[in-house]
Amino acid sequence: MNAQADAYGSDFYRSLSLRARLTLLGAVFCIFAPLAILVLSRFADRRSLIVLLIWAAMGGLTATGWAYTFMRSRKVLWILLPGQLLWFAIPMIFHEDFRTGFTLSPEGIGCVLLIVGGYVLFVSFIRGEGARRIRLQTELVLAKQIHDSLITDIARTTRQLELFGRSIASSEMGGDLLDLVIEGENVGVYIADVAGHGVRAGVVMGMTKSAIRMKLRASDSIADLLKDVNHVICDLTSPGMFVTAACLRFDGSSSVAFAGAGHGPILHFQCTTGALQRLESEHLPLGVAPEEDYSHRSVAVASGDVFLLMTDGLTEVFDEQGRLLGQESIEELFIRHAAKPLHELYETIMQSVTQHGDQSDDQTLFLIRVR
Repeated sequence: MNAQADAYGSDFYRSLSLRARLTLLGAVFCIFAPLAILVLSRFADRRSLIVLLIWAAMGGLTATGWAYTFMRSRKVLWILLPGQLLWFAIPMIFHEDFRTGFTLSPEGIGCVLLIVGGYVLFVSFIRGEGARRIRLQTELVLAKQIHDSLITDIARTTRQLELFGRSIASSEMGGDLLDLVIEGENVGVYIADVAGHGVRAGVVMGMTKSAIRMKLRASDSIADLLKDVNHVICDLTSPGMFVTAACLRFDGSSSVAFAGAGHGPILHFQCTTGALQRLESEHLPLGVAPEEDYSHRSVAVASGDVFLLMTDGLTEVFDEQGRLLGQESIEELFIRHAAKPLHELYETIMQSVTQHGDQSDDQTLFLIRVR
């Protein structure tokens, strides 16, 4: 157990930045430098300024050395112990014998014991609870790095499509997902939203992405994809965890298949008429009912048509008066700016969302234009 505590304490110290290390050691120095002056002055007698400063410096440096020893490396003892002896030799160097008649009042002894006791508790915290928490924080950072590698920005062009999408998590790990799988002429795109956010939602998100990617490569039917992923999520997640999803599958023809699972509508801007079509699905979210029978439909597409997929983190934004941004506001922006390049259209919509209110949920927007 002691070895484990030593390892955690060392890991804690290594995880700190140089500035944080200097701050920590400086705090120890400031705690113990006055203690040396306190003991030297015997609470009444006055000593020369140079002696007080040297004792304060030696006291603070000695305490700092012990702190570094226990948090970083026992090898420092070979430097610390001679320094400790030098500290006790200072009175002889300055031809003053501070030991003669040296007494401390009960109040002085109490002050010394409280300072030392506080320091011992401080180091004990760092080696124990503090090190454990920093280890958990380190693991969370690693999990976030894995999450970020799974959720990357999309900016692709194929023979038939232009695609641009981005997901912005509301915490360290988000539960939103956007992805595309290209197999020859077939391009599968989808967006998903795991209930909640944080580490738990991030883990389910990673599992969902793996399942959908494998199925997209193995099947031409996005209805079968949703059925199989639904079974996976029902089997592997706890009650209350579910995933909404919306999918499109392009095959190079003049139509596109779409399907949904409890998600908001896919918005289809028709370039030739300037009309907006909502592609909706009445199916339950994934992970709610294993017997749910998902289906897909098809819609005609033409060059210049734009599809918009988003999560409710965009529409469920409130301003300072508590007013909801809502689906209609996004639709109006989409129609008005649909002719813009996709990255500009994305920025236009997201700027409007940001100006309306603060982000409270993961926000994901995926845009696809037919060439």
